Amino acid sequence: MIYYNDDDFSYHRRNRKKLYKSKNGILFGVCQGISNYTAISVGLIRLLVIVSFILSGFAPIGIIYLILAIFLPTRY
Repeated sequence: MIYYNDDDFSYHRRNRKKLYKSKNGILFGVCQGISNYTAISVGLIRLLVIVSFILSGFAPIGIIYLILAIFLPTRY
């Protein structure tokens, strides 16, 4: 049986990754923020977003991107 104390839970809450948009990004910083969160190259993230944007008929990915651009907090 595993026992946890309150310190373990507070440590994980404090050190949990959060998704932010980056101030240094090209277009709203969403791709740069996703890249920082996932540790994947920003070029690959941008390529995937562009390809999915074209293949989905523009609207679904465009709407999701704009929602992320509006509601994600900015990290400086």
